[in-house]
Amino acid sequence: MGSVDRNQPVLGKLLSILRLLYAPVMLWAVLVAKDDTIALAAFGLAVVTDLLDSWLNRKQLGRRRTGELLDVVANTVFVLAATFALWQIDVIPWPIALLVPLRFVGLLAMVPALRSRGVRTLPVHLLGKVAAFCLLASFPLLYLSHDIPETLDLGLEPSLPIQLAQAFGWAFALWGVLLLWWSLVLYAQEVRRLMATTPPLEKGGAARA
Repeated sequence: MGSVDRNQPVLGKLLSILRLLYAPVMLWAVLVAKDDTIALAAFGLAVVTDLLDSWLNRKQLGRRRTGELLDVVANTVFVLAATFALWQIDVIPWPIALLVPLRFVGLLAMVPALRSRGVRTLPVHLLGKVAAFCLLASFPLLYLSHDIPETLDLGLEPSLPIQLAQAFGWAFALWGVLLLWWSLVLYAQEVRRLMATTPPLEKGGAARA
């Protein structure tokens, strides 16, 4: 049992690295090979690895910062890649395809303010993690409902599984986008508090008293 606990940080990093590796595979499967099986496998494995990573994180009392940041980077890369791929094949509309990357641009815009106070990154907010999971969960459902023909035959109504996949897919996607931007507001408030309570760095790198 002790050896498993000691290996949890390594397992978490491996899961994040796998998610990073799935991103180009998913792009190739969706945009180049048009291979539905590989695409759905990549989407599904991204969800599974994120769930396992979160489970390991809860079991660890103090996860190392590098592992936490790697998890965020992996989710960000996969979410951006999947958003672009699904927009390219008309699964998601352009407003969502625009809102998702703009949120990450908003985060990057806060970096100079953080650097001016000697802070490299903000603590990862739970809301951002939930938002990423919602988006990861939406991708296979939306791809499935779009890729499989919506009718079993001419004149027939969409089948129930496809309707459910589409409904849950859009629910996850919309909640994911909403929570992404909500977390951005919370990060902005945290940066504002930091700017108000922490003196700026001097040229030598030390904070002023």
